[in-house]
Amino acid sequence: MKSLKLGQMLGGSNAPSGAEFNLYSLDFDGVDDYLSLGDADAFTPNSSGANRGFSMSFWINSSNTSQQVFSKNIGGDSEYDCIVRYNGNCKLTLYSSDNASIYQAININTSISDGNWHHIVFTFDLGSTSSSLVAYLDGVQKTDGSGATYSSSGTWVSVSNTAADFRLAYQGGSYGETMQDEFSIFDTVLTSSQVTDIYNSGVPNDISSIRYIVGWWRMGDPSGTAAYPTITDQSPNSNDGTMTNMASGDIVTDVP
Repeated sequence: MKSLKLGQMLGGSNAPSGAEFNLYSLDFDGVDDYLSLGDADAFTPNSSGANRGFSMSFWINSSNTSQQVFSKNIGGDSEYDCIVRYNGNCKLTLYSSDNASIYQAININTSISDGNWHHIVFTFDLGSTSSSLVAYLDGVQKTDGSGATYSSSGTWVSVSNTAADFRLAYQGGSYGETMQDEFSIFDTVLTSSQVTDIYNSGVPNDISSIRYIVGWWRMGDPSGTAAYPTITDQSPNSNDGTMTNMASGDIVTDVP
């Protein structure tokens, strides 16, 4: 029996679910490939001023350590970045007041550099304590001292809304040799139940029914290589991405 997509569970349309729903991902070569999403207010935590928090959800497949996942730190501006570390752990760092020396970070204490697809969610409640950042790996919650490690430096204020572009597989002149899929941003803290629904036992599904989604990039779905070079933002904000230094063949059928 096929799993129902989230939209169907919440009374949505009868679009394809499970393996039929997600057919494509992006394959970054680690040399010069990246997805440029430009700069948009919605990419900065709490840009709405609603104080609901901030979340990011994505699928990643990496066989290597020390890889760039995404960043909004271009041109000397500092908002946030995510890397696969030397030990294969995935780490998110947020910066305060456009200052790289003031930060909060959460490190998932499990290697994802195993050549398999993994689903990762980071949530941020806009605070500055060890519980403010929460991670999920393949649907399992990771908090400071329980599957993850929190760190911080300086006096936290907030993430400043800078002019930095948001880019996948790029950070400070370095690139990531990874595959990525189904990347989304929310202007809220996702609940553990919502994360469970998004993870869907390892099969990506429709997330359009989740409230406060501000960006959703499906990495080629539904058009496949015909989508090149544009990766459409399927949230209401229409912040489309541009495949940079890439070819249509970088839209691949290796998916979670």
